[in-house]
Amino acid sequence: MSNVTGCAAAPTTDPCSRCDVLLGVEGVHVEAVERDERTMTVTVSSPWQLMGCPTCGVICPSRGRRRRILRDVPAGQVRVRVVWRQRVWRCPEATCERGTFAEQIPTLVAERGSITVRAVWWAIGQLRREHGTILGLARQLGTAWKTLWRAVEPELQRLAADESRFDGVESLGVDEHLVRHEALLFRMEVRDHHRPVVVAAG
Repeated sequence: MSNVTGCAAAPTTDPCSRCDVLLGVEGVHVEAVERDERTMTVTVSSPWQLMGCPTCGVICPSRGRRRRILRDVPAGQVRVRVVWRQRVWRCPEATCERGTFAEQIPTLVAERGSITVRAVWWAIGQLRREHGTILGLARQLGTAWKTLWRAVEPELQRLAADESRFDGVESLGVDEHLVRHEALLFRMEVRDHHRPVVVAAG
């Protein structure tokens, strides 16, 4: 569907609460969903709000919206991209240095990110529990290795620094099968874009 339907028989411009629930991102409405054999595109936006300049507090007129393409969690074998119609405002105060600025929705994506927050945590879950690789996960998301790693690495560092993760742990063990399996990876090489790449454990 290329237009908002509100999940009703007749087209409407009202957001569909059921589509919003399926998306599951607070503060975001689904405007349209399109799908082909390879990709599903979900267009989203935030509700209207009166906006004051973050620097001086003066009420700002809208400068329209800009489209940001975000990578989201795959739907089975289908890649999902979110088209965020991001709101932009301009501060009218001549003495204010702010100028134009854009809305931020931390529950959707990091300020300069291109991968949704939930896709980042999906990737971390795949790395921690399903023995996924950054290269394989980036391929599923339809993005580059470097792009995914740049989004995932800070969260992994934050998790590693959180000592509360050991709360309630009385003893630590080692899975000998996993150790043997991971040790083999150090001796394996794969070719990526015609370059030999050593696959490291972990």
